[in-house]
Amino acid sequence: MLDQILAPSIEVEFLVESRPLARKLQAASLPVNQGDIRRTDTYIKVDISPQTFIIIEDTGSRSLPKVIDAIRDAGGSLIYVLGVGSADREKRAAAIREQFPDVSYLSLSELFEAPLLT
Repeated sequence: MLDQILAPSIEVEFLVESRPLARKLQAASLPVNQGDIRRTDTYIKVDISPQTFIIIEDTGSRSLPKVIDAIRDAGGSLIYVLGVGSADREKRAAAIREQFPDVSYLSLSELFEAPLLT
């Protein structure tokens, strides 16, 4: 979905932990890398820079702060967290904003709610 929405204005590349998901994305001809998203060297290998927009899917995992720290340690600074399916998204968003004030938190429902209601 993100590839279709953002392309061709923004170059989209996916970084996933799951090998099966990486294979599915590759089968769909999408650019993808597979690795441990909690490790700084993973982001260094994919050559992120301070100008790289990074969108992290927040599924409620407790390791999200480790992921953000790894991205920052690799030089990433334009970090967006996209909350999906979390029942306590307001609490989760507040906790992320408190710990990482420069990280933007969006929920999937925020992105789609207004257009769907109209």
